[in-house]
Amino acid sequence: MSESLENLKKLLDQCTDEERAALLDYLNARLPQHPLEREWGVGSEIILSAIARSSDLTKRGVRGIIAEAVFERNVLAALKGWEGVRFVEDRPYDFLIRAKIDNPREVRVQVKLQRMRKQQPMWASEANRHYPKDMYVVEVQKTRGGFDPETNEDTRPYRFGEFDILAVNMHPSTRDWNKFLFTLGSWLIPRSPDITLIEIFQPVASAPSDVWTDKLEACLEWLAANQPKKILDIAPELLQRRIKNRKPDNEGPK
Repeated sequence: MSESLENLKKLLDQCTDEERAALLDYLNARLPQHPLEREWGVGSEIILSAIARSSDLTKRGVRGIIAEAVFERNVLAALKGWEGVRFVEDRPYDFLIRAKIDNPREVRVQVKLQRMRKQQPMWASEANRHYPKDMYVVEVQKTRGGFDPETNEDTRPYRFGEFDILAVNMHPSTRDWNKFLFTLGSWLIPRSPDITLIEIFQPVASAPSDVWTDKLEACLEWLAANQPKKILDIAPELLQRRIKNRKPDNEGPK
């Protein structure tokens, strides 16, 4: 089998691009389809072509769900002693994991993609001039906006207590989909003047620190220890000033 494969590789190296494309079509017709290809009745090449010609907002949404898929396949799959809990309803977190012990505990994980601006990683100081210039930023708010007429409140911001861990995919700055930084939801910066809400733009370290880790296991240990920390100490009035001067953001949350 190995010798046959090597011979095929040598033959492929001698083929033209047109011949390789024809061979790819031949193989695609004989290989099992991805479930999405079967559901939509169209091949992966057409799906990718459609994404390629879509708007930046659409591409941004696709990149966000790629970050979630990588987290599920490469981070959760390697996490020992925990299992994922499936759910279908809309919740303020992306993943629910449960410890495989006699008295199992559940942890809620929200996955976000590091923020970009003009196709470049966005620096924290671009979101708030009082943030450190050597930190990046992640936008932490729900994809869909809404309004609750009973409470007269915007439902897009997250509230403290809605998720336990924030996982930030750092692909925009690292060019590696497997690079994540993790922190606790309770350590995020509160939004002024309502400190029960999570501030939209959160500064993210460029490397692991005492409040950001690249190991989910370490973040779970932080959660169990329940230490009171914040990813950044900043006066509420500085956040309030930024909120008053902030221009509407029409690019979406991811």
